[in-house]
Amino acid sequence: MAQIDFRNKINWHRRFRSPQGEKSEHEILRIFESDRGRIVNSPAIRRLQQKTQVFPLERNAAVRTRLTHSMEVQQVGRYIAKEILSRLKEQRMLKAYGLDELTGPFESIVEMACLMHDIGNPPFGHFGEAAINDWFRQRLFPSDAASQPLSDDRCTVKALCLREGEEPLNDLRRKVRQDLCHFEGNAQGIRLVHTLMRMNLTWAQVGCILKYTRPAWWQGEPPASHDYLMKKPGYYFSEEAYIERLRKELSLPPFGRFPLTWIMEAADDISYCVADLEDAVEKRIFTVEELYQHLYDAWGRHEKGSLFSQVVENAWEKSRSNSFSHSAEDQFFMYLRVNTLNKLVPYAASRFIDNLPAIYAGEFNHALLEDDSSFSQLLELYKNVAMHHVFSHPDVEQLELQGYRVISGLLEIYRPLLQLTTEAFSELVEKERIKRLPIETRLFHKLSTRHRLAYAEAVSKIDRQSPSWPILEFYYRCRLIQDYISGMTDLYAWDEYRKLMAVE
Repeated sequence: MAQIDFRNKINWHRRFRSPQGEKSEHEILRIFESDRGRIVNSPAIRRLQQKTQVFPLERNAAVRTRLTHSMEVQQVGRYIAKEILSRLKEQRMLKAYGLDELTGPFESIVEMACLMHDIGNPPFGHFGEAAINDWFRQRLFPSDAASQPLSDDRCTVKALCLREGEEPLNDLRRKVRQDLCHFEGNAQGIRLVHTLMRMNLTWAQVGCILKYTRPAWWQGEPPASHDYLMKKPGYYFSEEAYIERLRKELSLPPFGRFPLTWIMEAADDISYCVADLEDAVEKRIFTVEELYQHLYDAWGRHEKGSLFSQVVENAWEKSRSNSFSHSAEDQFFMYLRVNTLNKLVPYAASRFIDNLPAIYAGEFNHALLEDDSSFSQLLELYKNVAMHHVFSHPDVEQLELQGYRVISGLLEIYRPLLQLTTEAFSELVEKERIKRLPIETRLFHKLSTRHRLAYAEAVSKIDRQSPSWPILEFYYRCRLIQDYISGMTDLYAWDEYRKLMAVE
């Protein structure tokens, strides 16, 4: 294992217009304060207020949005970071680990990563992701196209058809197909920060939101040594060069993770588990009494002094004795959150410190709160009750199916832009209006200027005389459509779908 020195990880340089020379502790902190300002004031953060955490299209302001959830994760992440630093200070290890002058940036990087962790999520959450991926698999390529070795005549996109004697072009086609059919919110978050919004954050700040290290075009099983870190796509082919540079700047191994990302992940795990249950009570999916019974039944063996009794039963008893009947719900969740945090945050901090050599190296192939302990069991309890009694509720499933239909419908509406030839779409981009293409022209005008500029910049770097030009042009065109639709809020996607389907 490499010597632990966080001065080699908390890299305050940026890709563009990076400050030069040695910096004092105060100057480095100012650089990360600049990151905070760029993030808090970004439109991607503002849009989170109209993307709902569990219940799409929810008009009850007490139910969490992605923004309020992210703010809660931010607070928990700060709590864990402070706990870690406090323990290292007690152990007189801050200086040995190069953290004595970097405690402020350490906390700030974690906080802002927590605030940003959901910015790439499409409307309707995981069902939005599924809708995008299913649509691209079903509409653009035959179901078994990726496995066809040569002359795939059934491929509906000529640029991506496999052809006799065209390796390595066929390798590129396979890579692009796989990449487009694996849209993922975490990978889209990287794309938003770097390519679409050009936030020019420090390398350390971006490294902290690279939650998964598998490229979206990966085929087959990941290596066992990194199967957890690579369980989902973490970035796209379009950001491949950027991620390579990021790894170099942060001294990350090929499929390794930035050390502080484990803290962000633990904060998210702790936050959403309790929050989903509270939102379900707010939505009257079940009463607080029914929730307590669900938790009690799912825990199994009940022993005096167990973690369940210290956290859940304690919250229940306090809410019954310390509140009036009309506020028992609020009291229960307040005590449940406090008790959960007071148990899980110190445990997450100790796990981070105990496994610091592997975490610093980027190779710890687990979540901090994923082990055989009762702490992990408590998180699983919350998740399992939510899965069986919240996400399977008919009202929730209906909203998810509606969201799936909206995203699929919008992609179908914009399909004419993907059916144009490379030459025709390039002409449309250049002229912005073509009389013989009335539908495509109007659809093109509806696309966001930011997304159109990102497409134009990407294709401007491709040699048009290269045999790979049609493949790469079509890839970035698909990314353009995915960027636009995934960037919508729940309500905007719903309204846009209704307007374009002429159902109003």
